[in-house]
Amino acid sequence: MIIGNRKAVLIVGACLLFLLIAPYVSASVDSTTLPVDTTPLAENSPDLIAALKLHAAVLGQDQEARMDGIIAYINNISSGTGASSLQQIKDDYLVIASSIPLMTTNDEITSARDDMRAQTQLFSDETNTQLVIFNGSTNDMRESIASSEQAADASFTDFRDSLWLARDSARLTLFDADSEQRALLLRSLDREGIDTGLARNISDQIDAQRSDLQDALSNNSADALMTANAGIRSLNREFRSTVSDSQAAMAIKLKGEALMSM
Repeated sequence: MIIGNRKAVLIVGACLLFLLIAPYVSASVDSTTLPVDTTPLAENSPDLIAALKLHAAVLGQDQEARMDGIIAYINNISSGTGASSLQQIKDDYLVIASSIPLMTTNDEITSARDDMRAQTQLFSDETNTQLVIFNGSTNDMRESIASSEQAADASFTDFRDSLWLARDSARLTLFDADSEQRALLLRSLDREGIDTGLARNISDQIDAQRSDLQDALSNNSADALMTANAGIRSLNREFRSTVSDSQAAMAIKLKGEALMSM
């Protein structure tokens, strides 16, 4: 099934979800006429769970494109200083979204989607804060969002190639991408003469958690995945805080050297 635009897939996913839910809704109108059902809960039927996962994946990638556009705009108007919190929120959002493929119940997926909505609200609040701080333009930001969405649309070809958030390996894909980004950041800091010893040590600790993620995926354990996510999230925050402190220390050092040379 080839669809040239991820917006179309979002509509298809929503329609599929409705078609799967509708029979259960209709059947619940007059439950007294129904025989006792000894099968697994309808809300956890494989077809419905698959539809929920598909819909969450498309929503997640749609939101990812929008977040990327906003982060690019805030980075532009702040000279790269205003989007760190937005990037952190986006990362947390994608961790949740990329964990959904391992979930097997309606309750688990519903809880994850609630967490995604909470992160989306945090992202919106932080965006508004940065727009005020750096006197941003909502119109210009919309253009950046549109550009990001167009790029995502251009790369969207079909379910197999484009819906990475729907794959069982999505969490590992995100983990590996984050690891690569940390390595690039550390090399950049090294070139600036910033001490990266502590940050690099924390990054190594994060990389070591990959085996926990792999075990959770191999054992098809959503609980183990959530536990691993919590540990990685804590280390990621420690890494970002350490990098920020190191950059601040370098800025103070350079300022002091500049004053001494006057």
